[in-house]
Amino acid sequence: MIEQKSASASAKLYSISRMLRMGVLSITVLYIAVVYVLSQRSAVHEIEELFDAQLAHSSNILFNLLGESVSTIDQNNKHLPIVYHGLESHAHTQTDDLPKMDELNALFYQKKVAYQIFNSQGKLLIKSNSAMDSPFADTQTGFSRIAVAGEIWRVYSMYDNDWDFWLHVAESESIRDELASDIAGHTLLPSILLLPVILLLLVFIIRFAMSPIKELATHINQRDPKNLSPILIDKTPIEVSPLLDAINDLFFRLQDAINREQRLTADAAHELRTPLAVVMIHAQNALAATTDEQRISALQELELGMQRIARLLEQLLTLSKINPETIPKLPIQLVPFLQNTLAQLAPKIYEKNQEIELLADESLSQVHVLGSEFLLEILMRNLVDNASAYCPVAGLIRITLNQHGEELCIQVEDSGQGVQADDFEKITQRFYRSQQNQQSGAGLGLSLVSSVCEFHGAKLSFFESTLGGLGVQVLIKSA
Repeated sequence: MIEQKSASASAKLYSISRMLRMGVLSITVLYIAVVYVLSQRSAVHEIEELFDAQLAHSSNILFNLLGESVSTIDQNNKHLPIVYHGLESHAHTQTDDLPKMDELNALFYQKKVAYQIFNSQGKLLIKSNSAMDSPFADTQTGFSRIAVAGEIWRVYSMYDNDWDFWLHVAESESIRDELASDIAGHTLLPSILLLPVILLLLVFIIRFAMSPIKELATHINQRDPKNLSPILIDKTPIEVSPLLDAINDLFFRLQDAINREQRLTADAAHELRTPLAVVMIHAQNALAATTDEQRISALQELELGMQRIARLLEQLLTLSKINPETIPKLPIQLVPFLQNTLAQLAPKIYEKNQEIELLADESLSQVHVLGSEFLLEILMRNLVDNASAYCPVAGLIRITLNQHGEELCIQVEDSGQGVQADDFEKITQRFYRSQQNQQSGAGLGLSLVSSVCEFHGAKLSFFESTLGGLGVQVLIKSA
C-alpha cells in the first residue's frame, strides 16, 4: 500500500476540471478580445464613411456661405485673416456661472473642427479660431490627411473658380477614434461584466459533469476487495461509459482468473487425494516386498500411479491456461495438422491392436482454420485417447473431416460400447463418469475438449456412431 501511494505521488497529476476551466475561460477571453477588435475596426470603418460624408457636406455649406464674403474682403488688408470664434465667444458671454453641458460639448467639438480660406496666391483670408495659419492641404480638391503637432486631421479641400479661392475644412481624427473606442467599449462592457457570472456557471457545470467520475471513484474505494461484480451507475455519461466498461471487463477477467485458480486448486485437491494414497500404498508394498517379483510388481504399479498423476496434473494445468488473452490464434492447415497429430498417436493405438483411419476429401487439403495448434492438438489427443480407452481390442477409431457450409466438421468415432444418450449433456462436466465407465481416467478429457471448443468458438456435440460406440462432432469455422 505504501509503495502504491508513493507511486501515485510521484506520478504527474493534473486536474481535468482546472484544465477545462482555464481552457474555456481563455477561449472566452480570447473571444471577447477578438469581438472587441473586430467591433472597433468595423466601427472605425463606418465612422470614417459617416464623418467623411459629414465633412464634405459641411464643406459645401461653408463654401456657399463664405463664397460671397470672400468677394467683399480687401485682400491687401494687413489685418487679415478674419478669425471666426463661433461658440467660444458665445460661451464667455453667458450670464450663468457655468455654461450648459451641451454647449461645452459643442465647444469641445468646435476645437476639433477648423476651416481656412486661401486665395490663389496662398494668402490666408478667413479661418476658424481652431485653425492654424499654414494650409491644411495642398492645392488639390478632395480628401487628404495632415499631421499637426502630433495630431492627425482629416481635410476636405474645394476650389472656387469664380472668386479664385481655396477652402480647407479639417476635422481631428481623435473625434473618430474616440467615438469608435466608445462604441467598442460599450460592446465590450457587457462581456466583461458577465465574465464572473460565466466563470461561476462554468465551475458549476464542470463540477456537475465530473460528478460521475467522482461517483465511480467512490464506488471503487468503498468496494470490498473480494467483490468483483460489475459496477452499476444509474446515469452514466457517454464519455464515462468506456471507462466503466473497461473497469467491469477487468473485474470480469480477474474473477475468471481467480475462478480458474480456485478450480485448479479444488480439482487438484479432489483428484490427487486418491492417486497419491494409491502411490503411497504401492511404495509401501515395494518397501515391504520380500521377493524380487513382489518388488517389481509393486514398482510397476507405482509407475502406473505416477503416470496417472502426471496425466491428471497435465490436464488440470492445461485447463487453467486456456485463456483467449494469452494464447494467440494463427491460420492452421487442418488436413496436414490432423495427419501429423494422428501419426504421433498411432503407435500407442497399434500397441492395443486397434486401428485408426482418417477420411478427408482432397478438396479440403488447403482449407485453414484460425486457432491454436497447441490446443487443437490437445483436443484431438483427448478425443482419440478417449476413443481408444473405450474401444475393444481390434476395434476401429475413425476420424472424418467434412465441409458444412462455412464450417469444417471433425468427427471422431469408435467401435466401443458407447454412451447412453441421457449422458450426452453430462459427460463434459469435470470428473463425471458414466455408469458403464470402468476406465481409470479422472473424467477431465471431454471437459478439456469442451474448453478448447469454447476457446475457438466451435460447437461440440455427441451422437451414436454407426460403428457402435460414441461419436463426437466438432464444428469449427474455416479461415
